[in-house]
Amino acid sequence: METPGSETRPEERESSLFYGVLVGILLLPVAAVGACFAVPYAVGSRWLRGHREAAFRRRMRSQGRTMAWTDFRRAMRAGGGTCIEEKFSAKGPVRLWWTPENIERESPHEIIDWFTMRKGGRFVPFVDWCRRRYTDGETGSAALVDTAWIAKEEIFAAWSECKRKENAAGWIEVAPPEIVPRRAGP
Repeated sequence: METPGSETRPEERESSLFYGVLVGILLLPVAAVGACFAVPYAVGSRWLRGHREAAFRRRMRSQGRTMAWTDFRRAMRAGGGTCIEEKFSAKGPVRLWWTPENIERESPHEIIDWFTMRKGGRFVPFVDWCRRRYTDGETGSAALVDTAWIAKEEIFAAWSECKRKENAAGWIEVAPPEIVPRRAGP
């Protein structure tokens, strides 16, 4: 049911369409200028992240703290030990670490999923403990698994193998301390 005076006149519709098209056309140069900055920034930040990861892998290699993929798979299938998947974001970078220790048994803290862990709060002590003990570039004891030329499907196959076999190696996902907010509370 229409109330008197509530319907739009054709002249008003044409006028609003004209202004909408005009604003859209005027915003095209703004979008182009934005893309001129956004695209190089994205490419540059991806290159920088890759460069930093390569430098980190070289440093771990010089300290004797790397492990070939085949050695990792052999150790994982032998049972025991834990693969630590250190995820900086859902899109990467991701570092895989191997330790012969059973982290679920060794940890004095609760271990939860990565999405919850990255929120910080009461999970910060586990993140810090894991970094200090295993994944720190200077003081950690875990070996960085060389996954540079390994397909994601093969990594996923290793993960699923760990999840379905009993007495197999463990697999945990850890949020690095750099991405975890330092606040108190749940």
